[in-house]
Amino acid sequence: MPRVKKPAKVKEPIRLRMKELANGNKSLYLDIYRDGKRTYEYLKMYLIPETDNNARVRNQTTMTAANAIKSKRIIQLTNGEA
Repeated sequence: MPRVKKPAKVKEPIRLRMKELANGNKSLYLDIYRDGKRTYEYLKMYLIPETDNNARVRNQTTMTAANAIKSKRIIQLTNGEA
């Protein structure tokens, strides 16, 4: 049987990551890897435990805003290198 190749992951210079907090919330931050150096940018945005529909909608808007910040940082990084 031939071996099936996995699709290649897109490597991005900036990743959106989460850190579990003691109160159950998740803190969002950007993991920036550039020129062999790793830096972090904490966004001061938090995901709350999804107990009801209101919390779920709030988390979706937070993630949308965080992804917008991430894409803005990627554009800034690539324009700075060019």
